[in-house]
Amino acid sequence: MRQVEGFIVLLDISGYTNYVRSHNLRFVPVVGKHFRETSEAHAEQVVTDLLEALINCTADLLRAEKLEGDAVLLTAVPEDAEAFSPILVQRLREVFVAFHHRLGEIAFCTTCLCDCCSHMEALRVKAIAHYGPFLIKEVAGFREIAGQEVIRAHRLLKNTVESDEYLMLTDAVAGLSGAGQSLSMSRHEEEDPSLGTTGVWVHFPKDHSLFRTVEGGTYVQRLNQMWSYFDEEKSRDSLIPAAK
Repeated sequence: MRQVEGFIVLLDISGYTNYVRSHNLRFVPVVGKHFRETSEAHAEQVVTDLLEALINCTADLLRAEKLEGDAVLLTAVPEDAEAFSPILVQRLREVFVAFHHRLGEIAFCTTCLCDCCSHMEALRVKAIAHYGPFLIKEVAGFREIAGQEVIRAHRLLKNTVESDEYLMLTDAVAGLSGAGQSLSMSRHEEEDPSLGTTGVWVHFPKDHSLFRTVEGGTYVQRLNQMWSYFDEEKSRDSLIPAAK
């Protein structure tokens, strides 16, 4: 176990809970169960795809520590935090473009009749970045990060910002990067019963949604793309040996 000083980043797909629960067709007699199972499977695949896009967008700067349902936890421990910070903030701004671009690329999924696919354009992404000390430990070969500042970053997911999409930097990151002055950001404080006050800066990116413009093609073309997309995932799953 060792203590380091570094960046803790959370990329969270907002709207996920409503997305996977939007199973109106589950109440239809006979076919309801099929639609529910299909909708859940498709939702998980689409969200996994989008998480991969987020990880790939930041892979050269951040280490993906673990997936947390609809979010991914990432870290970086650079030698020069002050020089690294503005680069990181710029990349986190690009995350929104990458997310919506990928969402647009798989917009053909909306030809599926399941509720999740038909509502996927409502998905958005939140990015939270914090800087501070945390512990790195290994348990049975698994790497884990822990500490109060890791908890703080997670607590910031439940904040008072009334938006589904934004970039949030704590005072520590904003101070290192100078983003509070260089970006259009507003500052406020988040209160936590056990951690106290955390000053944060919030930036709302412009609408990067490419969903309708990238979708394109005829209905039949999108339908064929959708079948191929989900069939390809099934083929990948079939290659995984069954547990004995």
